[in-house]
Amino acid sequence: MAVFRLAALLWLGMLMSPVQAQSLSIQVLDAVAKGAVLADAEVQLGQASGRTDAQGRVTLDAADSGGSELLIRKLGYADLRAKCPCQGLSFAMSPVLKDPQSLRVVLSWSAPGEDLDAYLSYPHRLLYYATGTGPGARMNVDSSDSSGPETLTIEQPVPGDAYVYAVHDFTHGNNPESLRLGRSQAQVFVYRGPTLMRSYRVPQNRQGNLWVVFRLTAEGQLQDIDRVLQGNQEVEARMGELDPLLENAKPIDAVLAKDEGPVDARSLNQKGEASYRKGDFGGATVYYREAIELDPGYAQAYSNLALASRKHSRPDEAIVADRQAIALASGPSAATVRASAYYDMARIYEDAGQLATALEHYRKAREQKANPVYDKAIERLQNR
Repeated sequence: MAVFRLAALLWLGMLMSPVQAQSLSIQVLDAVAKGAVLADAEVQLGQASGRTDAQGRVTLDAADSGGSELLIRKLGYADLRAKCPCQGLSFAMSPVLKDPQSLRVVLSWSAPGEDLDAYLSYPHRLLYYATGTGPGARMNVDSSDSSGPETLTIEQPVPGDAYVYAVHDFTHGNNPESLRLGRSQAQVFVYRGPTLMRSYRVPQNRQGNLWVVFRLTAEGQLQDIDRVLQGNQEVEARMGELDPLLENAKPIDAVLAKDEGPVDARSLNQKGEASYRKGDFGGATVYYREAIELDPGYAQAYSNLALASRKHSRPDEAIVADRQAIALASGPSAATVRASAYYDMARIYEDAGQLATALEHYRKAREQKANPVYDKAIERLQNR
């Protein structure tokens, strides 16, 4: 009977306990007025809805689940629809374009310290922050902070001209294998007249620093490209290499390589090992850190990061990585990873003259895995 009473009490307690509420917070901006927020915009996600405050912010009692659709409305602006996750993002609304032939492209992103730039290429012209205007088109807003928006408008399409739109990662323009663009949460919204025609979200976990988003043909047809490219030459030259796409009859695949898909932590770790073998210890640490970003539980990458950091004269960072490798090591290779990490720390302590601590770590390495190298290190310190 007591068991039944306990079960009843537990059940009652679950009913009476408060449910952990989930919330979604976003900010709504004006796409063509730099720094302008939009108050009293209606925001809806599923069954939850609300209106933005004087700072353009709103919080909804709704889960930020992937694939759910966010709807934002305000009089005088085109409806904005976006796929979530959306937590903490800013969304820039486009005032309705009066000319049904006009086209507006709005770029936004969320990545502290990242500067992304919009580029529009059409025959013999390149519109971006440095040019500002071009025949029938202009930059409305240029942004260099961590969220945008960056907006351009084709007010009067040039008859017979095609257009290519791309996004460049200015911050990592010299790092063709950077993952930052693919992790920037960049989104592009394309409007024609009063209507949102298409929206794009940057392909995730791709290496590269130039996202070629779409082509607009001379007939006004929007063609998806949506590929992240690698390169370290000046972006103006790279956009020039896309000029064949301005020929309507030119197939996209004839100009651009196909998307190779997202990279994984293991392949990045292998690239780090290749850089390490070449003696490029700084470059190796970049790959190892990117591998860890993709897989925070990757013990081998932490162990490799520690070794490369020590070789790169960063012993403090090496010890932090070694300890993380020991904590995360699991599976058939766990003993090897832990032994390597203990040995690496012992080398650092020995170099620093902390011989007792070094000897302790050499012994811990040998406890994990037998190795003549560990035996010789222990003998060396014992005989001092």
